[in-house]
Amino acid sequence: MIDEERKHIINRNSFIGIAVNVALALIKVTIGLISGSLAIISDGLNNASDTLSSLITVLGYRLAKKKPTHSHPLGFGRMEYISALVVAFIVLYVGFSLLFSSVSKIFHPQEVYVSPIMLAVIILTVFLKLFLWRFNIKSGKKIDSEALILSGTDALTDALSSIITVISVVLSYFSSFNFDSVAGVIVSLFVLYAGFSSLSGTVSSIVGERPKKETVNELRRIIASHKPLKGGYDIQIHSYGPERSVGTCNVEAPSDASAEEVFDAMTEAQIEILDKMGIYFTFGLYAVNDKNPQVILMKNEVLKTLKSVSDSVISIHAFHIHFENYSVHFDVVCSFSLTDIGKFRKEVDSALKKEFPGYTFQYNIDPDYAD
Repeated sequence: MIDEERKHIINRNSFIGIAVNVALALIKVTIGLISGSLAIISDGLNNASDTLSSLITVLGYRLAKKKPTHSHPLGFGRMEYISALVVAFIVLYVGFSLLFSSVSKIFHPQEVYVSPIMLAVIILTVFLKLFLWRFNIKSGKKIDSEALILSGTDALTDALSSIITVISVVLSYFSSFNFDSVAGVIVSLFVLYAGFSSLSGTVSSIVGERPKKETVNELRRIIASHKPLKGGYDIQIHSYGPERSVGTCNVEAPSDASAEEVFDAMTEAQIEILDKMGIYFTFGLYAVNDKNPQVILMKNEVLKTLKSVSDSVISIHAFHIHFENYSVHFDVVCSFSLTDIGKFRKEVDSALKKEFPGYTFQYNIDPDYAD
């Protein structure tokens, strides 16, 4: 994604969202005050919060585009995540405020009258919100902007809440029951759901997520295309905003390959990964001698032994036998269900000593970072 195009899309969508939401907020709050409908006022205030959200999205993007500095060498890309977090808290604040007001009005109802013209205007706003939903979701996925995707999701929630508001107004024509306040409660619950969903997604991005399976598969495909490299283990990808990611992983190479051959392959793989995936990777290297049938056989037997010790064992790699002193080195990947590492290591040591007398083992226990 060209940087200027991403900038254009975020600015365009944000300013369109601001214009539409300002208009909707003014229209709905005015109609709500005239009619006495708390549900319509709530809907309008929700649109007002969306306006603030759009402004924060623009501000967050501009802060994220600041150039790296000596104290922040990886840039400020995570400001986009922080702006999305602020938006989520604003949505939650609005949701709780509307909920408390609506519950209060259930016990202290007031008369509501909405004219057919007012109702028609509210119905029109539903279609405007549906437009913003499609517009922002499509754009957000195109440029990988969590803030825009959140804005799109919020627009859909707004459309659904407006539909509920319309239904409550129509029902009020035929009954004296306080549908308006009940609708206000339902609208506030929609708002709270959107807020908590966005908060969860944004916090997940900030904390760090498991790499997507497609990303891992593509990474391993590129590595395997540069002989004599193979594998792609202990993969970790760290995002510093939607436009900057760095990663680390370990690769295997035959122990008899030359240092120059391996270096050239790693450099070429690094360049291709950056060019095709936009991720700057650094590699760790394992020297393996798994062309030897004895090594292959023993590797399979060791894995079988480890799995008999614990169901948390997934795989092993970096398997190397030093025949001159009968020492073996490998890494074992375990699921996060493994909690007592000390106990696991003692049981593994005992099992390996029993199954392979005469050999000494050195091994690392790796978390299951990626599929």
